[in-house]
Order: sequence, then structure tokens, then C-alpha cells
Amino acid sequence: MTPDQAPDQVDPTQTAGATCEIFVNRRRFAIGNQMVTAADIAALMGVPADNAVVERGDPTGEWVALPLADIVAIHPGDTFLVTRQFVMGGHG
Repeated sequence: MTPDQAPDQVDPTQTAGATCEIFVNRRRFAIGNQMVTAADIAALMGVPADNAVVERGDPTGEWVALPLADIVAIHPGDTFLVTRQFVMGGHG
């Protein structure tokens, strides 16, 4: 858990001996396991995998979409963007 996270935001990919910091939607996360899925990254933001789009920032400044089930090799300082495919709303 990082100092800027509430206890309910801790994920199994985060451990006390975290070795790698990444940024997801401009928020810092300490990741202990450096091999996670894009769905795990979406879970850090509370977005269910069936509604998530996960993109990784590349060195040229472009965002590259990641398949949710694929294993993603994490490196210190990696930047990710998690968005929802759709948002349900309406008047009840």
C-alpha cells in the first residue's frame, strides 16, 4: 500500500516489500509482482475487467491498448491509463 491509498484500495499485486512503482491514471501504486495482467491493472482503479480498457504509455507519448488477459511485464515508472468501455446512467 502506498501512502496515497486508502486501505480498501490494496490489491494482491501490492505487497509490503514492493519493488516497483507504476502510475495508473496519474496515481502511484507500488507493485510487488512485476508480471501482472492488464485486468489486474484495471482492478487497481476499481474497474471490472469486462468493462475496462487498459492502455500503456510508450516512449513516443502514444497510448497502446493492452489485451486484458495478457501478462504485462511491469517496469519502474510505467504509466497506464484505465478507462471504462461504457458508462451506464439514467433516471430511475
